[in-house]
Amino acid sequence: MNPRWLEGPEASLQQVLDGREERAALQREWLKKGGVLLCLTLNMPGPVKRFPLADAAFEEGRRLAEQWLQGGGYTLLEQQRVGRPGGLEWYARLAGDPLEVKACVAALEEQEPLGRLLDLDVLQPDGSKVGREQLGLPPRTCLLCPRPAAECARSRAHGIEAARQKAISIMEEHFRHQMARRVAAQAQRALLHEVACTPKPGLVDGANSGAHRDMDRFTFLDSAAALGSYFEQAAFVGGGWQGRAEELLPHLRPLGLQAERQMAEATGGVNTHKGAIFSMGILCAALGLFFASGEPFSLAGWMDKAGRIARRALGDFDLPLDETAGRILRRQQGIPGVRGEAAAGFPSVTQWGLPALQDCLARGFSWNGACCGALCALLTQVEDTNLLHRGGTDGLAFAREQAAALWASRPGEEALLEGLAQLDRQFCLRDLSPGGCADLLAVTLLAHFSIRHASSFFDISLSL
Repeated sequence: MNPRWLEGPEASLQQVLDGREERAALQREWLKKGGVLLCLTLNMPGPVKRFPLADAAFEEGRRLAEQWLQGGGYTLLEQQRVGRPGGLEWYARLAGDPLEVKACVAALEEQEPLGRLLDLDVLQPDGSKVGREQLGLPPRTCLLCPRPAAECARSRAHGIEAARQKAISIMEEHFRHQMARRVAAQAQRALLHEVACTPKPGLVDGANSGAHRDMDRFTFLDSAAALGSYFEQAAFVGGGWQGRAEELLPHLRPLGLQAERQMAEATGGVNTHKGAIFSMGILCAALGLFFASGEPFSLAGWMDKAGRIARRALGDFDLPLDETAGRILRRQQGIPGVRGEAAAGFPSVTQWGLPALQDCLARGFSWNGACCGALCALLTQVEDTNLLHRGGTDGLAFAREQAAALWASRPGEEALLEGLAQLDRQFCLRDLSPGGCADLLAVTLLAHFSIRHASSFFDISLSL
């Protein structure tokens, strides 16, 4: 985690005491206006109350409180955020039964992981607080043990630093999950956009199933829908990784094998995304590494991390594993396939796919046209093992030559799409399907989306 997220000034005892008095005075003023008063504070042990991670967690808590209250049918009549050295405070005045409001926010405290750190006091018009015991609920437990929090606080059972570190770990895990969900959403988005891109020679798209007989675009949609949890897990593991990137792959592989089973269950055993599971799982984990390190995001840095994670996979060729088309091609022709592409930091994406996508967009292409342009550029360069498996060296050479002839003319969008539609007919007649290029198109789209959204992945200051 970025160390600057934990830096902040200490609040003196006098500042904390003054803050309590000021909070009580403000509450009395608000109660004169009528209605039920909700006061939110963050339970942050130790003398350092205000630092970026804590302030971001408070804002997350405020948003959660608003969502839960709105979900309960409550309308906020008035609200105010107050900052003090002893912590942030949020006041909300609303109409309703105080016991019901307390039940609503108590459920938030219990069900949301971040709720462990939120103090949501509900004050009745006479100024008295609604206690958990009035709802038949047990007292809140200590952060570090099952005993009541008040009991451990009085006896100082665990020490301030232990409680502080536990609070920080709860906040860190919340934002790591948030990062992982956002990364996974972009990975799924990339898969969905890849299959929607039309026309794609020999591949499943919105027009036909290409050279395939056992799948259509709905098979791919089912597969993509099943893989979101895998991408999230990969990013989450990367986001918590403290070792060298080269040592991370064995921790991702069990997740990848489970993802392959989920894919098979969703598709009835059809292999739609096996290559993408490998490549995009590594890329999601590499994005997580940025969260863990606190480094500024860059495309070059991301691909370097991905390459360092994937390098260990090159050793697979020396292991007594099941024979696959990729392993046979590596042994016979020295072509490393997806493992080599990933270990090199996805040069086909950074040198061909992404520049082509960006160039087409700059020339005014539609999004679909730009995706098609990126695929065409990839077809001209990639030693696609799926093409080699289906068509041999002649099939690969034909596909690359035809794509190169089309791409070399720097066609406009209409000419490009017509040319690719013609190639689709030729590829289908020859039973050619550039599945490796399709996976790299998905990686290209993930790269494009991630460049645009990276700040929302990693920067908790956006929560403020």
